[in-house]
Order: sequence, then structure tokens, then C-alpha cells
Amino acid sequence: METIQNQSVLITGASSGIGFELARLFARDNYHVIMVAHHVDKLDHAAWQLQSEFSHVRLNTIAIDLSKDDAPSRLFEHVQQQGWQVNILVNNAGFGEYGLFTESNLQKELAMIHLNIISLVHLTKLFLPYLLNQGSGKILQVGSVASFTPTPLQSVYGATKAFILSFSEALQEELKDAPVSVTILCPPATDTNFFNVAGAQDSKLAQGDLATPEEVARTAYKALLAGDKRAVPTFKAKLQVAQSTILPDALNATLMHKQSEETTKSRKSAFKKSSTPANPTIVAESASLPVTETPLKASTNRRKSTQSTITSTNLDATTASVATLDPAVAITGLTADNLTATNTDVPPIPVPKPKRSTKKNQ
Repeated sequence: METIQNQSVLITGASSGIGFELARLFARDNYHVIMVAHHVDKLDHAAWQLQSEFSHVRLNTIAIDLSKDDAPSRLFEHVQQQGWQVNILVNNAGFGEYGLFTESNLQKELAMIHLNIISLVHLTKLFLPYLLNQGSGKILQVGSVASFTPTPLQSVYGATKAFILSFSEALQEELKDAPVSVTILCPPATDTNFFNVAGAQDSKLAQGDLATPEEVARTAYKALLAGDKRAVPTFKAKLQVAQSTILPDALNATLMHKQSEETTKSRKSAFKKSSTPANPTIVAESASLPVTETPLKASTNRRKSTQSTITSTNLDATTASVATLDPAVAITGLTADNLTATNTDVPPIPVPKPKRSTKKNQ
């Protein structure tokens, strides 16, 4: 595997989970990393973590809600306006929903389809011709082991991941003689906040043997740079994929249903979500097993807007280092046509070098 030096990668859902660990690997190898996620506070904090660990690396953040219709176009235009050359696109943003389809939240599922499918297709449509015209490039599409089998209790989520697999494999055939490669990442259940946002924290899947974001990212990174067509982390995940190709879909669906059931509640009561609001706040920032959380309180001087906005932050060795991490110096607002520029106040919390741990993320 040959590491590409001094090139740029754009990663969606980069503020946590698999996306953040991928950003760390690219930063380690001196790529210019463009981190994209929904919420500016969480994104900026993730960027400062990486900058403290890799003070020499150039980092940029773009906070934008990719579930909005015009967001991919606005993101692409913004990257071009900044003059950033992108060599690798990582379509990692996504989230899920858990429960019986008759009882799950429609608005959340429609937003999921928009982010997991429409945004991914839109970004691929914009960046693929750009990479081909550039003469080289790589794309990582984040699917799931759920791409290969029906997924009762996660019916819409599994269907979005099946779409990603089919779409990406078709592109691989179309691009077989082209200088741009497409790699599909199909991770198993991973230790992120996916189960919390999906309402599946009591499921057998969530209570089972989860992969870590670090090991998933390492497998994806190696496969992507090698130009492999598919990356399936962990031996258990490989067995799941093999099983899905051997057994009939009906049997696969039955087995997946049993694995997805809740561990302590009855089936009738397990999927009642009386606490789910009619119009939930969707936080789409992570990968195949996505992350959600209560949005952090915005600073008082941040301009409110009902439209999709972009907040862009430039971080590099000249404005931030391990010794002098002063957010007030590094965070600047950008002004561009059709963009809402904001100045972000980031509390000067010292960020120590992240400690690698095998414990589950909280």
C-alpha cells in the first residue's frame, strides 16, 4: 500500500465515531483534512483534538446540514471558492432509526433517506467528474453489513445501506478503466452512539460484541488507499456477509430480526417510543453506525437562520499548535455568496492529546 502524501481528503460526518478516526489516520499521514459535520461546536472540538495531536497538519472544518436539498451543492461550491484541491472523498455521514415500521417516526426516516442516499449520490455526482478531470482520486462510500440482508426493526436504515452497496458496485464497473477508484466500507455493529439515536440501546445488537471505530477506520483506510473494492472489518463481519450470500433472504431476515430484538422488554412494548417527539431534532454526523446527541448550546452571538448554513474554520500549524491552542485566534468567519458566515466563540478548553483506549466510547 502506497501512502499519498500532501494531498487533501474531505470527510463527511467527521466529528466523531468512524469519521473522526478516519480523519485521525489521514492527519497522521500529513493529508490536508477537510472535516464536515452538522454541528459547529462538536466539529470544532474534534478539529482541535486532531490539531493538538498533529500540530503540523492543515485542517479545515465546514459545518453544514447535509440533509438539506441544496447542501451538497453549497459544500462543493464552497470548497471550490476556497481553492482546496480534493483528492479523496469520504461519504461517511448517516444515521439510523429502530423499531417496527408501523410505529417508527416518518419524518426521521425521510431525513435518513435524504442524508444516507440523496446526499451521498449528490456529493458523488459533484466530486466524481471533478476527480476524473483531475486525473486521479478515490471515493469511500460507507455502507454496512446491513447492506447485504433485510433488516427488520431497522427496515429503512438497512434499505439505505443496500442502496449504497448497489450504487457503488455499479460505479466500480463503470470506472474499472478509470483513474478513480470507489471503495465500499461495510462495517458491523460498531461502538458509537448510533444505538442511542436510533432508540436501539436495549437491543441484542447493542449489547453484543461491538467493533471499535478505530479498527473499522484502520481497515477502511488501508482498503481505500490500496484501491480495493470492498472493506469488511472484523472476522465476525466477514462471516455475516458470507452468511447473507448463502442463506435465503427470508431466513436472513428472520435471523436479523432475532438479533435486533430488545433484550428485556416484550415485543409489544419494546418498540413503543412515547418519548419520541413528533418532529425530532436529527443530528447526522457519523458513519454506518451514526452518532447523535443533544445539540450543544450555540454562542449568543451566532446568527440564527432558517436556511442551511455553512460555517468554515481554518486550522493549521500557524494558528494552532500543541503549545498554543487559542481558539479566539484561529476561528474566523468567511464571507461568500449564498453562505451565512458566522464568528464562532469556542471556549478555551485545553485539549490534551487523546488517549487511545479499548474501552467503549460514552
